[in-house]
Amino acid sequence: MGASPLSWVDYLIAFIAITFVIIETIADQQQWNFQKEKRRFMEAGEPLPEKYRKGFVDNGLWGMVRHPNYASEQSIWIVFYFFSVSATGLWLNWSVIGAILLILLFYGSSNFSESISISKYPDYEDYKEKIPRFVPLRLRS
Repeated sequence: MGASPLSWVDYLIAFIAITFVIIETIADQQQWNFQKEKRRFMEAGEPLPEKYRKGFVDNGLWGMVRHPNYASEQSIWIVFYFFSVSATGLWLNWSVIGAILLILLFYGSSNFSESISISKYPDYEDYKEKIPRFVPLRLRS
């Protein structure tokens, strides 16, 4: 099987992958900035402004989904799967296993981190009810 030139689909997939890397970086930076500033107030013995009293970040990307960094990481692996589809022409190929395993891993990791957050922050349960876990869509029940 010879190498074939990149197509517009490959470039689109690459653009989407880079977009998710950027989103993940922004989410991690928002979390870092929030925790760093919260700690600064606490170490200085200053009262926490309203924004920090809950204890967890709930604005920016974190106001759209509870785990934007995890969602982006999972999306990157799904995009890798689409690269394999583009390269092989096969929708069902071995690389789908990696994407599925990463989704399962991050689902478990988010359950674990949320159990910690719920035990530490009383307002987290309300946040959990209002903000979706990974996909910024709320299905009506």
